[in-house]
This record gives sequence, structure tokens and C-alpha cells, in this order.
Amino acid sequence: MVSSSSSSLSVTIFLLLAPLCLSRESPSQIPNGTLDLSLLWYGQFTPIQKERVQDFIESVNFDAKEGLDPKVSAWWKVVESYQERFEVKDIYRQKKSNRTVAPRIKVKVVRSYVDEKMKYGKELTIGNAEKLVETAIGNMSKVVPVVLLSAQVKAHGVGFCDGTCQHNALAKIKGQKEPRPYIMVSNPEDECPGECAWPFHTADKGPRGMTYQPPSGEVGADALVIQLATGLADLATNPTLTEFLFKSETTPYNDDGKRNHVSSIYIADPATKCTRVFGSGAFPGFTGRIRVDPVTGGAFNSHGINHLKFLIPSIWDPKTKSCWTPM
Repeated sequence: MVSSSSSSLSVTIFLLLAPLCLSRESPSQIPNGTLDLSLLWYGQFTPIQKERVQDFIESVNFDAKEGLDPKVSAWWKVVESYQERFEVKDIYRQKKSNRTVAPRIKVKVVRSYVDEKMKYGKELTIGNAEKLVETAIGNMSKVVPVVLLSAQVKAHGVGFCDGTCQHNALAKIKGQKEPRPYIMVSNPEDECPGECAWPFHTADKGPRGMTYQPPSGEVGADALVIQLATGLADLATNPTLTEFLFKSETTPYNDDGKRNHVSSIYIADPATKCTRVFGSGAFPGFTGRIRVDPVTGGAFNSHGINHLKFLIPSIWDPKTKSCWTPM
């Protein structure tokens, strides 16, 4: 595994993006990228936790007109807008306005593997983290491995529970020339709910603020969604991936077509930058404007497939230079 330290997984984070598979469309159409995810469920998860993660992933590209607003897919469109920072081919430009249209990034699960017996133990280390990534990849060549750690797995000693319970990084996989990007997410329900499950649990640090019921009814399930959403957004906005997606020069540009070599409005880790911001008007200890389901009492700020409700993190919007919130 690529690492600059043997004691902390957190310092292995290079935030380099996974290769995207380009769809084979005619030149007259805008090619769409695909993030193929291979999930490894490490440990024991409840049915609701598994369903919640799957439903969130399916909701990322769900933008049907009949769905309720605001949608999870509107949040993902902000992620996709980060591709506009690069000089791209003519097929990405609209003829009338000469503006660039960011290609869609489709997210789908192509493999799901379960290890309830936790073959590599119940404590996450640098060594077994690499093995978990290898297991998630399997024999597939073009996937982004996503390792989901159950509440039984102790991960605090290698960087989790220190303000975040997700990592995205590069891992050196045995038998492969190039390092592979991955996402690792832990269920903080038992180990550090005050760090990674707010606002469904009282915060450990800073203003504690108000707590809410999770929209699914399970703290662990919706905490996993928040951490996974953060990891996906930070991963998908990495410039290395964008370069591969466009197959063009990595030269930032503005709307009048002039080239710039510095693009300060685009930042790294745009979801991490907006940690604990879930709605407009947020400040430490206050989520910002969100809604509460009058029937279930669950707090949410977006809708997904089958009218499901989610509370997802905000993301830095390069156009407004602020945290974009669904509400």
C-alpha cells in the first residue's frame, strides 16, 4: 500500500482518482464516465444498513421528473461540474452558447462481496487494510473497491474517528503495476458516533447542537451514507480522474475560452471541506436548513429512488465559492 508512514492509514491518502471506463458512443454524443464500484462488506451489517447504502448509490444518478425534490442527483451534478475545469474537445461544447457540458459520471455497483467472519481480524491495521482492498478488487480490472467496515471492526488506531470515518487513497496491489484507488468507510455507531454520526448522535467536540433521528431509523445506516457520500464526492472530483475522463490536456479554462494555469475556485476534497454542513445557514453545532419527516421523525435534505429520504453532506461549489446544500 502506498504510504509515508507505517503507523497511520490516514497519511496514506493521496486522493488520486480511479480510472473511468468511457462508454462507446458516437462522436456526436457526450461520452459518459462510469464509476464501477466493487463493495466488500467486512463484518456484520443489518439488512437496513446494506439496503441504505445500495439505495443511496442508485439514487446518485436518479433524476427522473416524477421524483421528489431536492434530489440526491442534484448534489451529484455539482460533483460532475468539477470536470468543467479542463480544456476539452469540441464535442463537450454546446453549439449555441459555446459553453462546456460536463459529462455525466454514472455510478453503479458491479460486485458485492460479504465477509461476516472477518477473515483478517476485527482490528484494522495497515497490513490487513491492503488485503481488504485486494479482496474488494477480486479479479476485476476496472473497478473502484469500496471497503465497508462494520461496527465490530476497530479502526481508531489507523486514522478513523479523527473527524472522519472514510478514507480514499491509493493502494499498491500485488501483481499489478499501477496503484489502485479505493474508498474505505467505517460504521462509527459503536466506536465513535460523536465523531462521525452527528447529527444523529451528540458531537464529541465543539458546540453539540441539536440531534435528530436518522431517516432510515438506524444511526449506523445513515452514518455510513454520509461517510460514503463524502468519499465518493472527494474521489470523483480528483483532477487525475478528470484528465482521463476527458482525454484532453489538463488546462483550466474559463467561459470565454481563455486558458488559465491557476484555477483557485476548484479545491481538493470538496465534500470534506463542507463537513457537518447539511443545509443553508449552517454553523458549528447547527446542521443548517433541513427537514424532518412528520411521520418517522427522520431528518433529511434530499430524495432518492422510491421517494426515499437521505441526509447527505454538502459539497463545495466552485461557481458560488460556497458549500452547496440541497436545501
